[in-house]
Amino acid sequence: MGALKDEMTLGERMYGEQFLPQPSILPQCDLLITHGGNNTTCEGFHFGLPMIALPLFWDQYANAQRLQETGFGVRLPTYDWAEAGLLGTVDRLVGDDQLAGVMRENARRIQADSGRARTAGLLERLAVERAPVTG
Repeated sequence: MGALKDEMTLGERMYGEQFLPQPSILPQCDLLITHGGNNTTCEGFHFGLPMIALPLFWDQYANAQRLQETGFGVRLPTYDWAEAGLLGTVDRLVGDDQLAGVMRENARRIQADSGRARTAGLLERLAVERAPVTG
């Protein structure tokens, strides 16, 4: 909810704080509704979640479009959606066993590949290759 937490009112079955540890919450979810930013979209794939994206700006439009085009999620209009359409999309994505299997397999592969270690190795190699010659 960010800095405006005290100015917001949530529904009866909703919970929010100024900050929540999203990577700790996402493994408990079946679906991710997001603005489609790079970090959140990557976390959605990391945890194998189908996504509904409602983009606001910048990278979010491209990410939302790619989710739609690849079938890993659905792009909805940010401000012009109907409750029935949103709920129908949630039901369709959560009930799609084939998509759930694909997302789980993608998540397994993503989690098994240590991108951080590979990136650190590449950076280290680049630093050695470009190190100034002294002496």
